[in-house]
Amino acid sequence: MTLLLASGSAKAQLSAGSVTGIVRDPTGSVVAKASVTLRNVDTMVQHTTVSNDAGNYVFLSLGPGRYALEASASGFATKRVAEFVLAVNQTASIDISLQVGSQSDVVTISAETEQLDVSSADLGTVIATKQVNDLPLNGRNFTQLLSLTPGVAPVSVAQNAMGGRAGGFGAPISVGSAFIFPAVNGQTNRSNFFLTDGLNNFGSFQSTYSVPPIVDAIQEFKVVSHTDSAQFGSVLGGVVNVVTKSGTNDYHGTAWEYVRNTAFDARNTFLPKVTPFRQNQFGASFGGPVWIPKLYHGRNKTFFYFAYQGFRYTQDNDSLLKVPTAAQLAGDESSFPTQIYNPFSTRPDPANPGKFIRDPFPGNQISSNLIDSRMVAFVQGVLPPAGSVLDSVGDNAIDTTPNHQTQNEYNVRIDQNFGQKNTVFFRYSAINSLLTTSGGLPGLVKQGSIPGRNWGASYVHTFNSSLVLQVQYARTTNQDNSATLFTHPPANLDTTVGFSSSFVGGFTAAGGHSLIPSPGINGYASGGENITNVPKATDSHQVSGNLTKIVRNHTLTLGGGFTTNRFESPLSYASLSFAGGQTGNPQNPNEPGDPLASFLLNVPDGANRRNVHETTRLGGLMSLFIQDSWKATSKLAFNFGLRYDRTFIPPYGTNATIGQQGGIETGDVDFSNGTYVVQKLPPPCTVRGFAPCIPGDGTLPAHVVVDPRGKIAHDTLTNLGPRVGFAYRLGNRTVLRGAAGIVYDDWAAVSQMAQNIEGAWPDIGQLIANNLNRPSTTSATPTTSALDPFAGGGSGLFPAPTPFNQVQWFYDPHIKNPYSMQWNFGVERELNSSTTVDVNYVGSGSRRLNVGGYYNTALTPGPGDPQARAPFPYIAPTFYDRSIGNGNYNALQVEVNKRYSHGLAYQVAYTYSKSIDEGSSGWFGVEGQSLTDPYNVAGSRGPSGFDLRHTLSVNMLYQIPVGRGMRFSTKNSVLDYIVGNWQVNNIFTARSGVPFNVFYGASDLANTGNVSWAQYDRANLVGDPHSGSCPNGSPVGSVNCIFNTSAFAVPAQFTFGDSGRDAFRSPSFWNLDTSIFRQFPFWGEGRRIEFRAEAFNIFNTVILGTPGNDISNLSSFGKANGTANSARQLQLGAKIIF
Repeated sequence: MTLLLASGSAKAQLSAGSVTGIVRDPTGSVVAKASVTLRNVDTMVQHTTVSNDAGNYVFLSLGPGRYALEASASGFATKRVAEFVLAVNQTASIDISLQVGSQSDVVTISAETEQLDVSSADLGTVIATKQVNDLPLNGRNFTQLLSLTPGVAPVSVAQNAMGGRAGGFGAPISVGSAFIFPAVNGQTNRSNFFLTDGLNNFGSFQSTYSVPPIVDAIQEFKVVSHTDSAQFGSVLGGVVNVVTKSGTNDYHGTAWEYVRNTAFDARNTFLPKVTPFRQNQFGASFGGPVWIPKLYHGRNKTFFYFAYQGFRYTQDNDSLLKVPTAAQLAGDESSFPTQIYNPFSTRPDPANPGKFIRDPFPGNQISSNLIDSRMVAFVQGVLPPAGSVLDSVGDNAIDTTPNHQTQNEYNVRIDQNFGQKNTVFFRYSAINSLLTTSGGLPGLVKQGSIPGRNWGASYVHTFNSSLVLQVQYARTTNQDNSATLFTHPPANLDTTVGFSSSFVGGFTAAGGHSLIPSPGINGYASGGENITNVPKATDSHQVSGNLTKIVRNHTLTLGGGFTTNRFESPLSYASLSFAGGQTGNPQNPNEPGDPLASFLLNVPDGANRRNVHETTRLGGLMSLFIQDSWKATSKLAFNFGLRYDRTFIPPYGTNATIGQQGGIETGDVDFSNGTYVVQKLPPPCTVRGFAPCIPGDGTLPAHVVVDPRGKIAHDTLTNLGPRVGFAYRLGNRTVLRGAAGIVYDDWAAVSQMAQNIEGAWPDIGQLIANNLNRPSTTSATPTTSALDPFAGGGSGLFPAPTPFNQVQWFYDPHIKNPYSMQWNFGVERELNSSTTVDVNYVGSGSRRLNVGGYYNTALTPGPGDPQARAPFPYIAPTFYDRSIGNGNYNALQVEVNKRYSHGLAYQVAYTYSKSIDEGSSGWFGVEGQSLTDPYNVAGSRGPSGFDLRHTLSVNMLYQIPVGRGMRFSTKNSVLDYIVGNWQVNNIFTARSGVPFNVFYGASDLANTGNVSWAQYDRANLVGDPHSGSCPNGSPVGSVNCIFNTSAFAVPAQFTFGDSGRDAFRSPSFWNLDTSIFRQFPFWGEGRRIEFRAEAFNIFNTVILGTPGNDISNLSSFGKANGTANSARQLQLGAKIIF
């Protein structure tokens, strides 16, 4: 008898496993109509089937757990297969050879043979219950375990890298926990999908989970990628498939508490002390048969499992801030390291047509008559006064606003077996997270609430031994409601300063109240008021089903489903940004200017206002698939599948928002023909009297059209994804596997892209201005004031005459789903009864990736007005997302897996890989992109923002073999009790450094109309950045000289730099987390009290982070700004297990 467990596709649900095999007689001939019974050892639930004419039998829709198998037929002795473990999404292939004899004769055989994958070729690693429970996890967030899988890059360039802690519609995450938002097999951080019990648990805005599972309620989980099963799809990266625990026939439970505080932690190298904090994480779980005294006993039939977890966190705050001094606010900028210039003296350079010159401020002293007293009043009203200098970077103020988080999580699951033909389960998961933290300034407090809910239900009906039906339903919701407000706002600041009502007034989410904008002085502390109510960050329903039919050697599955998607968010805020370019030398980029001087002179670089009621109409995904798993021979299995995905991009705006700012009456640019597309036509401004409206009498401006469909996006209808895979067994210890397929990304950033066009013309709900007050042929001197930064675009009540001078987060109306052609080939070898080694080549070619950033910039760098050199000169440069990016990934992935036995378990995962793309490592131009030239995307081809050349993770569980029943025993029961029951657990990770650019960010040096903060203009490479020392004398690799800054030069004006995109790396990373347990058995077998001590970064290793990479910022260029890891943290815990 051979037992081989596989991640096969003979499954009726995405989280379930299956058991299959062939029944044979002693001659090797198949035995038809043999009775085969499978029993769950923990629940005693039995399933019985018969082998078909080909001798095949299949059990489908099995949860992970311990099982036993029995087979019998007339004229043969009954054969029993001893207990074996079935993991999530696995197929146990158990071929049974019957012996001649009476059915009353019973032959029992072992199931110790290692678990090789002999039925599919997908990639993935099962993280088992013991690993989930015992490995050290900082904050008990399960995503830390994702890095144990080959192909997982545990770094993120996405906006949601910090989850809910960073705000912005994030997933609920405990403040003190580690959180990994990985890139899987060369795909973007957003290109993963999260399932709980095989059902949707995906936050469609944040692109991560909606409700985090409680660690002690996890049975096990698996990251599935590059699968040959058409049941999986809709994302290019990994499907994270978490299975929760079910109750059994015995009552079991746990209770726990984990504690962290100031005394346990080491000091961060860049901080003067450990910030005082207290963290408590506690909870309990309990499960078993449902029992109602004298009424009902659910043994063998009805089971429950309940878990609760609470989290409490309080942290004092001593954040150091840099604020302007009184002398600086009076115009004394003599401490600024380079010369600053008077923007009001800007004039064309008569000797160099197309260039400009300015007069310097002598001694960097700004004349008092040029300082805008209103700006001084503004900054004095919101920023704290400057004190003495507190550190080497000039910080001179402290924010002491404390941080608090209160979080409660719940999980309840019910499993019901109605005989052998019908089973059902229901699960409800919930989280409520309340967070209070600093808004960035003293007295500016952010209060947020992030509740989430996830429901899941599944029904399985077995018609007969060859036909099984499953129907599933899931409901997922998330909210993210927050308000950042001054506790004691400066009285009448808006009127004192004189901000226009079109900039700071009439906010929807704030009830019309004025909100204090953020001053946004680059290099100085900043913060402003905002209100974000997101009642529907995620709002989805999932209905799915599949039908599986066994036909001789084929397992055929036909299925599909529909998942809805909605979004809603009233949002209000205003902000300013001041850069150095307006007070820099337009002839010399080495004199980039002073942002504070620009502020005092009231010459802003940019502004942003959002006053919107964001909504989307019904969107979602429809999927259909057919799968054939063919067991061609006893050694060879094939999988063939075809999947069709139809994404319904949620159309922006509902009819309920007609007439509202940020409502359905908005538009988008189509740069394929230079038109502006209005989604829903509002009445003329002369009729409605307020925006949104069409200016004047309602006549549409030139190049403006209305989409008769009432929506902007055009859905893609051709997303067909074939799959093929094989597994071939070479003897009993080796399996060859290979697979290829095409997958589509239907979920990444779909909600955020839909809402990006909110408030656009003919609305005024979202106003964005960039590159303000830059000299041009039409106006050399500044023209825009921070008090009314959008004055040139409209009157404050009405939109501008045309839509073509606005800056918005537009997207191509014909944007298409990204897709990836994926392939893998590998070999798995069993080393012994508990250990396997798996070696795979993994590759992919991804197409139609998102490329964002500014578009309709000048076609080439050069002097003069850049807009005049754009493809459509009547349209201002703006953000624009297109599906034109390409990416490639190639990797060698090696995994060694030792299952837990004899007190030891370990996994080793190593990946040698290279991920390359064309400025398309994420979304919207802000996630690892930095596109130099939007008309030459291939010119920005380089390592992906998440590319890690080498990645290694090793985890180990080791029970020290001392004590009763162990290898080393004192032979004294009392002494054995004292010295025994110790366990050590480790997670070791090491990886290459993260890619980064070196760029010039002070101004639009190439003069293309691009925004400087997008890292688009990379520096010139003129030397070796990896050798020598910096001009400050520090050797390369030290804190103040991560790379040789002399190896870079500022590009000449009107040129692009020549250094490559993501051509440089931060320092390599390694870390060791360790825990040690002491267990005290009590009151019989299986009951114990466990004390834990866990150390994260146990050796307190300092790994320097990505250095300052803006060559125009001399104070930080080439220097480490912090660490890539945390200083050592200790966590103590106690746990009762029964």
